[in-house]
Amino acid sequence: MIRRDFFKYSLFAASILTTTKINAYLINENIKKSKIVICGGGFSGLTCAKRLKQLDKNLDVTLIEKNENFSSCPFSNLWIGDVKNISYEDLNYDYYKTVEKNRFNFINETIIKIDKDKKLVYTTENIIKYDYLILALGIQYNYKKILKDENKIKKCKVQTPAALIPGNEHLALKRIVKNFNSGNFIISIPNGAYRCPPGPYERACMIANYFQTHKIDAKVIILDPRDKPAAKPYKFLKAFKQFYKNTIIYKPYSSFKDIDFEKKEIIYKNFDEKELEYLDKKISFEQANIIPPNEANSLIKNSGFAVNESGWARLKKPTFRSISDDRVYILGDAQGEYAFAKSAQMANSCGYIVAEEIISRLKKQKFDYKNNMPGNVCYSMVNKNEAVSITHSYEYTNTFIANYEISDISKDVADAAKAWYFGMINEILEI
Repeated sequence: MIRRDFFKYSLFAASILTTTKINAYLINENIKKSKIVICGGGFSGLTCAKRLKQLDKNLDVTLIEKNENFSSCPFSNLWIGDVKNISYEDLNYDYYKTVEKNRFNFINETIIKIDKDKKLVYTTENIIKYDYLILALGIQYNYKKILKDENKIKKCKVQTPAALIPGNEHLALKRIVKNFNSGNFIISIPNGAYRCPPGPYERACMIANYFQTHKIDAKVIILDPRDKPAAKPYKFLKAFKQFYKNTIIYKPYSSFKDIDFEKKEIIYKNFDEKELEYLDKKISFEQANIIPPNEANSLIKNSGFAVNESGWARLKKPTFRSISDDRVYILGDAQGEYAFAKSAQMANSCGYIVAEEIISRLKKQKFDYKNNMPGNVCYSMVNKNEAVSITHSYEYTNTFIANYEISDISKDVADAAKAWYFGMINEILEI
């Protein structure tokens, strides 16, 4: 090698080393300076906060959650149905251990508004600046889609709680079931997407099991606008027939229309096979669990992030970024772009994915969504000892394609359900 070539290659090599060091420094500084704010401390938000800090302990991560305690929807039906060894404490946990161990910022306040132009989150006490925002705000109910009378809506919220949002609603429904003496207990399921598709059917099984165990003369009547249950259909229909033949009445093609609290009647539209048309019918009730249509938390729409006609958040395919803002992610049950089950496991899985993608963005690396697909498993108890499960895996071409497998009803699946639940709780809450 002649002298000038030596200098040429030496300078080239030096430039690579110098540039690499500078880029590494800039990337590290970018990570340190970037403020990531997560709104909502449920399964997806909490998972994402923890995973971000696991990937880089120097990240500035702030989780904002209005509730003092973490409350779980999974396993709530077992508690409502008084299944042995499932307590209220099994559904409710404090945030302290996971915050302390993973060292993210925790703000226990209610979010008032979000200014996406200024990148600010306003709470009851603070204004928080963000570079990346993750909205894991969950669902809300839209009673106005099924009832026009405001007084009836207020009564429904108190007297026939939907109990898809953990906390007070679960307590109210538990009290209603425990004090039930006899008669018809109605469970009305909404049309469209809602939180935890198998949840109402599992709930019917758990309440029916409670009535049978305590020898209560009662019928659990399910009003379902579909032709069959929304999840694990044939397994639930089998369970209704095998375990609750004289207790559960499943009414397909039946949509809630109105309620008369004075006469204790529910009016519903039902497809009449003789007349071959939908007719209004009435059914008496002693107590009811009226689940109205679900939609994304209103803070999403009110903050200027796009939602579809059903009220679910729009995303930029195949990501979890809002189509309204490339630096805002929407996680968990609030998204409506993909036909993902609105489940705890799916929320947890997507929380991991978003954390990984944000780290890739901060490092200016491309993130491959096609090789980072979410996964889902969902367990449903059908009696106090047995359960059924469904697992989903996904692949992506121009859209998400789901592959699924449904188990048999068995005690082994029930044991797996308990292991999954307490394993998930331990994972995100460091219990």
